[in-house]
Amino acid sequence: MKKNVIWWPALKNPNHLDKYGGFDYYEYSRKSWEYWCKKNDCIFVSFTEPIHDDFTQYRPQWQKCLYVFDELDRLGIDFDQIGLMDSTAIVKWDCPNFFKLTDRKFVGLREDDNLRWVQESIDGYKKVFDDYDFDHTKYINSGFMVFNESHRDFFKSLKDLYEEKKDTFIRLQDKDVRKGNDQTPINYWLQINNIEMKLDLPMAYNLRHMNRKEMFGVNWQLKEDNRPYFLKYGYIWRFTGMPKDQRSDIMSQVWNVIKDNYDEDFILNRIENKSENKSTTSRRFKEDILRIFGNDY
Repeated sequence: MKKNVIWWPALKNPNHLDKYGGFDYYEYSRKSWEYWCKKNDCIFVSFTEPIHDDFTQYRPQWQKCLYVFDELDRLGIDFDQIGLMDSTAIVKWDCPNFFKLTDRKFVGLREDDNLRWVQESIDGYKKVFDDYDFDHTKYINSGFMVFNESHRDFFKSLKDLYEEKKDTFIRLQDKDVRKGNDQTPINYWLQINNIEMKLDLPMAYNLRHMNRKEMFGVNWQLKEDNRPYFLKYGYIWRFTGMPKDQRSDIMSQVWNVIKDNYDEDFILNRIENKSENKSTTSRRFKEDILRIFGNDY
């Protein structure tokens, strides 16, 4: 039986060790996705060995999408749907199974955190795509995408496009535009190829720039519930929009607060919830009881 796959790219660019302060944050993202996959009967596939060692010609952001089908074929994985998830993300332990929400379309979430950045990137790549009349309301973030076998030809053509225009893309990435890598070309290519997309999943599935949105804050008036907003309202937490060299430290702090929820021996993981047995209470209710009368998150 075919299973859904979480494709988790985590290539370590040796040229960016100082920029990112190392890649320790991969550990926390990986643990969360491994737990989620086991819980939702999905296959976790990590992409940690590059196809090309030359990260100038083939940046990790490009390799993650150019070779996803090739690598799954090489590994002999008979997949249903593929969820490409950025390694800056921690998935919440009870995140709903978003594979059930796709309508078997290409799923993306709109990128609306920095509209000026988006527009300048669209404008910067416009001539590469023959001044295509791009619809900016459909611009998606490439760190959360879900697709399936019907999109294999699209990714093959994307690979062909990159090989054809590689030198131009590298120049735009490094010198002329300096806004993004794969993301804007993917968006252009999706629209040019008329790929039917589903764009209406809630932003909770790709919560980004959390510091700018004050999602690490709490409602100080709600004395009985001091959980940060991102824990209350988000399903997938992307640690972006912050100094990159602080990412590992911030993700480590978050993980140390929530890690028990990913432990199969944790009490809330050993008892049934309403989603499994309608005659009992929800996990959220049990979490509230534990939070109020037991250990804090």
